[in-house]
Amino acid sequence: MKILEQTDYRLRLRERPLLSWFMGGVFALVPTLMLSFFPVAEIHCQRQTLPYECIATTTSFVSQERVKIPLPLLRQAKLEDYIDSEGDRMYRVVLEIAGNSTILGVASSEPGDRAAMVQQINQFLANPNQTELSARVDDRWLIGIIAGVFFLVGMSFISFASVLTLDLDRGSGTLTILHANFFRRTQKELHLQDIKEVAIEELVDSNGDRFYRVVVHLTSGETVPLRQYYSSGYDSKKKLANLLRRFLYLPPL
Repeated sequence: MKILEQTDYRLRLRERPLLSWFMGGVFALVPTLMLSFFPVAEIHCQRQTLPYECIATTTSFVSQERVKIPLPLLRQAKLEDYIDSEGDRMYRVVLEIAGNSTILGVASSEPGDRAAMVQQINQFLANPNQTELSARVDDRWLIGIIAGVFFLVGMSFISFASVLTLDLDRGSGTLTILHANFFRRTQKELHLQDIKEVAIEELVDSNGDRFYRVVVHLTSGETVPLRQYYSSGYDSKKKLANLLRRFLYLPPL
């Protein structure tokens, strides 16, 4: 909570939802980075000009691995399966090159695209009349969907989290509570003479964790929360409540 103005006659405070903005940024950026790092596997082969060769490429945002394979040395492609450390069956494309082997791309739990690539490569090798081959495995569409969902969630955190501004003015005799986010501004005005108490409400969830919010109790019996939601951090709530109580000539909590 930042003090914008503090005199005997006026107190203005502002609280930015930094935690919500941070969480929104994490939700929005991390999946996007995941998408950038996820590799695309490609292989291009040709019998049109000498030397006849294949170029196998694994490309991500940060790196590119490119292997030139003389076509006479490429024996076959195969779909290799194995069990990973979590017990899941994974599939990957393996190129057998003159007694050695190299892995093309990364493994996946779904064999479909990789099996199709293996079939395309082996058909090309078996058919000397086919002069060119291009095959590609790109799993980014799935990561793209996940990244899109996380990005929307993150932007929702950022866009809907409101900045809270409190303006206590003895001249007008009012407390103005202003909430503002990217889409809307809401304002509530209370008369200082109607404020009976400034308190901290506590909420205990099913796990026993405690959350708090600052509320204003009016002489009418109405309770006005400064924020609708509860959050962790009792000390910050106590500091805010005591700033308001001091201005209203109420004893500290």
